[in-house]
Amino acid sequence: AISPEPDACPVARLQQCRVLRFSMQAFRMLLLSCALAVAAAFTAPAGQAIMCPSVPRQAAVSMTAATKPMRTNERRRAYNKMYKSEMKTMIKKVETSVATGDYAMAVPALSRAFSIIDKNVKRNIVHKNTAARKKSQLTLKKKSARQLRG
Repeated sequence: AISPEPDACPVARLQQCRVLRFSMQAFRMLLLSCALAVAAAFTAPAGQAIMCPSVPRQAAVSMTAATKPMRTNERRRAYNKMYKSEMKTMIKKVETSVATGDYAMAVPALSRAFSIIDKNVKRNIVHKNTAARKKSQLTLKKKSARQLRG
């Protein structure tokens, strides 16, 4: 019996199945390679940390008004750090001059340290009680250097 349909040939069907199977394998390979490429885009390069602590802090939002408090905090932090550092440096100068017994050097350094401490109280960088305690301690150290001097 002759088949009325030309596609009914078993050889033609076998060839169509092979082509279809090949195209499905090619599609799967293509899909897999795309997935790997996307995954590689979201991973950190070898030898680098994902979060680096030296990276400056960035705002979580992109609106300018919403980031203003963060920006002012950074500015004030730098300002406060500068004056605190200056105060600590002058306190150390007084302490080193007292430790070496150089009373002539300790007196002007103490005066300058008092001035800087008082200015930092005025700027609200140091609390007034903390400033009073530091000044008292420095005065006691200077007196001890004077007694040692004679």
